[in-house]
Amino acid sequence: MQPTLKSCVEDWKALPWKQFQKQVFRLQHRIYKAQQIGNYKLVHKLQRLLFSSRAARFLAIRQVTQLNTGKVTAGVDGKAKLNEKERLNLFDSIKNLNKYKHSPLRRVLIPKPNDEKRPLGIPTIKDRTVQCLVKYVLEPVYEAYASKGSWGFRPGRSTWDVQKNIFQNLKLHNTNYKKRILELDIEKCFDKINHDKLLSLIHLPIQMQKIIRSALKAGVLNVRSSTQEGTPQGGIISPLLCNIALHGIEDLWNQPIRYWSNIRQTFENMKNTKVQRGIRYADDMIFFIEEHEDANELRKKIDSFLAERGLSVKEAKTHLVKSTEGFDFLGWRFEVKANNALTCWPSHKNRRQMIDKIKETMKDARFTLEQRLKKVKVIYRGWINYHQYCDLSKINLWSISDWTYKYVKKLNSKLNRKDRVIAKIKRVKTIQDIFSSHKWSLFKYVAVKSEKSPFDNDWIYWSKRKYKQYWGQLAKLLTLQNFKCNACNLKFTVDDHVEFHHIDGNHKNNKYKNLEALHRSCHHYKPIHGLKRRKATV
Repeated sequence: MQPTLKSCVEDWKALPWKQFQKQVFRLQHRIYKAQQIGNYKLVHKLQRLLFSSRAARFLAIRQVTQLNTGKVTAGVDGKAKLNEKERLNLFDSIKNLNKYKHSPLRRVLIPKPNDEKRPLGIPTIKDRTVQCLVKYVLEPVYEAYASKGSWGFRPGRSTWDVQKNIFQNLKLHNTNYKKRILELDIEKCFDKINHDKLLSLIHLPIQMQKIIRSALKAGVLNVRSSTQEGTPQGGIISPLLCNIALHGIEDLWNQPIRYWSNIRQTFENMKNTKVQRGIRYADDMIFFIEEHEDANELRKKIDSFLAERGLSVKEAKTHLVKSTEGFDFLGWRFEVKANNALTCWPSHKNRRQMIDKIKETMKDARFTLEQRLKKVKVIYRGWINYHQYCDLSKINLWSISDWTYKYVKKLNSKLNRKDRVIAKIKRVKTIQDIFSSHKWSLFKYVAVKSEKSPFDNDWIYWSKRKYKQYWGQLAKLLTLQNFKCNACNLKFTVDDHVEFHHIDGNHKNNKYKNLEALHRSCHHYKPIHGLKRRKATV
């Protein structure tokens, strides 16, 4: 007798998710420690144990089908969303992966500047689940040897850490205005990586190596041929594979420290210490070059490194500039003044993109005016939040505020006189609420310690860092809850999505006694909104 959907829903909810998370993290921590001491035999043994574990497979299914932002994106099989019964069937289908073969990818072209297109290869839900499973196994290994200059797509790292490290690097000496910066991008990095070279850099047992090779070789459905180079950009594991392939390029220009950074350090502790002169975020990177150093020598090292991996520098996006001329990186404009002061503000391109996105949203007639204004508020507040650690004093956003006001006024022009007066009062209040004043603090962000990793088992350190990413009521709730989820009682990790839950179901009641911070997965757990849950909490 086939189980009903209702019974499968109950079975899915009843799974011991808290225990699964503990089991997976415990094995990842052991893999991380074994890789650090060079015990590769133990690493492979633990990787096989984690890969075959029931806990890891269920967590991978939940991550792909419930938590990821692309959870409703369909592959070539057309499946975009799975119910609980289909999730349990998916678990059965990935129990034995000895003969696993990756399905072809669904090609999607994403617009880029200058009329270019970025090809994304979308795997099926099953393939994304298997990739997520391999990522659980491979990520602790990479984290154990990852460079201090690598920041993109790593757990516990963000673009704010990059911003802070640029500031610290340009503050090393009193002659920062004489420094030069080499900005470079890699030509079609995800599409051109040499498969054999990449596989030689991956530390995995043979079975998992075959799964990676199958994913790399998966062709596009409408092309009907296998892929000979590159990684499937759009896959869960692609950013991690890119980091592994490019590992070391950010260290090519590191130099020994020539001065005493800490008087208590002995020479023996300092002689092998090097200044991190390169910063890489995925395939975008910058290098800091002193006045007396030869930039051509660095270019030769970079070109040689990339040639081994079948890659090359994109000349159109490669520039050598003086620090006083300024440079753009990750949406910010950095510039060193003649008095050695460093400043940073949103780049013109990033600001233009935000304005264009707001205008596009306001003109989207599929939504009501109220819905469009809510979307604009989310876009604007997200942009302000991203740039909160740079100088916003000279950024004039009055023009977009004025444009939004006039556009709403135009939409309300067909109303009668009485309704127009009411709409005007409401319009002024709404626009002021969206584009209200914002706070910023230049370079006040506390960067993550370069030697730390979420797999090092230091829960207190990472929970407190998670707390610093939030402010207001949510930050206070995390403190009151001792950085734990009120539903599962697990500590929040750096990559967890934290959400508000209103205990009485009234979203306008924002009193602390009616709020609690939960994991997104716990918040989506339907019984938590039921009457029993509310009574038990109260």
